[in-house]
Formats: sequence, C-alpha cells, structure tokens
Amino acid sequence: MNEGRAASHRAYWLCQFTGWGVFTLYVLSTTLVYSGFHLRAVISIVAFDGGFCPLATHALRFWMRRQGWPTLPLARLLPRLAVACLSLAALLTSLVMLLIVFSAPEARLRDMNAGVVVGTLFVFVMAIGGWLAIYFGVLARRRQRALEINALQLEVVAHDARLRSLESQLNPHFLFNCLNSVRALIVEDPARAQTMVTRLAELLRYSLNMDRAETVTLDEELQAVNDYLSLERVRFEERLSIDVAIEPSARAAYVPRMLVLTLVENAMKHGIAHLPSGGALRISATIAGGELHLEVANSGSLPHDAVGTGVGLGNARERLRLLYGASASLTLTARDRRTVVAALSLPAKAPTASRVSDLPPAAAEATA
Repeated sequence: MNEGRAASHRAYWLCQFTGWGVFTLYVLSTTLVYSGFHLRAVISIVAFDGGFCPLATHALRFWMRRQGWPTLPLARLLPRLAVACLSLAALLTSLVMLLIVFSAPEARLRDMNAGVVVGTLFVFVMAIGGWLAIYFGVLARRRQRALEINALQLEVVAHDARLRSLESQLNPHFLFNCLNSVRALIVEDPARAQTMVTRLAELLRYSLNMDRAETVTLDEELQAVNDYLSLERVRFEERLSIDVAIEPSARAAYVPRMLVLTLVENAMKHGIAHLPSGGALRISATIAGGELHLEVANSGSLPHDAVGTGVGLGNARERLRLLYGASASLTLTARDRRTVVAALSLPAKAPTASRVSDLPPAAAEATA
C-alpha cells in the first residue's frame, strides 16, 4: 500500500468513527432525555452505534465496490443506493429492537409499537443515506480530480512531443551551416580548422544536451552563440561585424535552450548572408519589470509580407507559446530600410516544469 493510499485509508476510518461517534452521542442524549439513565442501555448503544454500525457500513462499502457500483452512471446507481439504504436500515432497526428487549427487560414486547419501529427505521435511513451521500460525493470528487490530472498529463505529453519535433527541425540547420564553415578551412588552414572543429564539438554537445533542461541561463546560451559565430566568422571573415551588449543581470535570466541561437542563425541566414558586402550583427539584452528583453539586430531587409510575422521563426514562436503561454512574445520588424530586429520578451525566471515526470502522479482511484 503506497503512502497516498494509506493516508486515504486512515482518513476513511477516521471519518467512519467520527461520523458514527456523533450519531452515537445523538442517540445517547435522546435516550437519556426520554428514558432516563440505564447502564445496560448506554453500553448497548455505545457498542452498537459506535462499534457495530461503522463495521456494517464498511461491509456495505466492500460489497458495493465488489459489485462495481462506484463506476455506475447516476441513473443506475441511485435506485441501488435506495434499496441498499433501506435494507441496511431495516436490518439495523431489527437488531436494535432485539437489543432493547434484552437490555431493558421492563420494556419487553409491550413497548415495541409501530411508532418506535418506524422512528428507529427513519433515523437509520437518514444516517445511512447521509453516509452514502458523503461517501459517493467524496468518491466523485476524487475521481474528477484524477481525470483532470490525467488530462493535464496528456496535454503535457502532447506539448512535449511537439517541442521535440520542433527541436529536431531546428538542429539540422545549425549543423549544415557549421559543417560548411569547417569544410572551407580544412585545406586552407588546418590549425584553424582544428579550432573550428572544437567549436563545432562544443556546439553539438550543447545541442545534444537538450534533454537536460528546457531552459538555460542566457549566459550559457551566449556561450553556444559565441561558438556558432566563431564558425560564421570563418565564413564571412571581414564582412561580418559583431557587437554584444548584455546587461550583467540579464545573463542570469532563463531562456529556452537554443532559442537565442535560432535568432542569431536566422539573422545570419536570412539577413547578412544575402548581402554581398556582409553586414553587422548586434545582440543586446536588458531586464525590466521581471522580464528579459533581448534583441538581435542585423543588416538586411524584410519582404513586405514578412514584417511582423518573421522569417523562419514560426517554430520559435510555437515553442515560446508552449512554454510560457501569453507571457512571452517574439517579433521581427524592420527598424529601418537597412536593419532587421528580432525582439524577444519573456519572464526572466524559468517557466514551470512541463515534463510529465515533474508533475505529481495522477490520483489513484479513490479508496474512501
């Protein structure tokens, strides 16, 4: 029995004896008011109402579970509960009548009139009916909660699979560009090629570690960006100017792994790479109001139909949506005719974990 199930089992018995204990006090007080104090009657009431009745309803619970009642639709469940309630109430009433005869001989059969029997039956019907209502109410609530948790887990699995698919689409672009840069150096400058291979290895290791965390600090991400740009410098040589202006506090902010790298690659691939004379790339980041504001600006221009929507950034936006919902944004705009800016805004703190393994397990079927 796991810890959650054991706790539920303890809570069930606590509620059982508490509820029937209150019922016992009610019967005792009623008996003392109308019949006076009789030790044998008090002992009988405590033993029967406080001891036997919890066991009787527990036996009813066991039988209902064996018959599969908790899984029945309401229309089929209610008639069964009504019959069970009346049957158990009738049984308990019969036993009470016998106890009265044996515990208070002076009463005997002459006091066993219809009013006493009907009154006792009514009390037990109300008690057992209340017990059944509470039991199935708790059961329904726990079942609903389990269904909600399961639905959330299914949603997370779907989102996680989507993220993995997006990442698999992004990685080949980095590999292709980096390998082309290295290939150009192998013949011309083997020493530099070796350095570039080291850079590429670092970049590949960073990419292959995506399973470790959805987000990393901006400082970690910028190390990968530096590796990538080192490779691109080989490709563009004097035609590439790079400026990095990062506010110190921004380096500790969290960003989705490889997202900034995607923005930089997008700037190179769709902007600077199309300019015969090359261009400039500027990366800046600040913290304001608990949010990270990062910009990647590059020389180039946007097609008219791409302003505001972006080129090659659809996957990045989708990833942000899955991780942050409406709290993050990514825009691509033309600052002027010669400069394109990708602006990223997101909470500086890491988003809530979205892995199924990070979530509490779904509640097991209620045992109350």
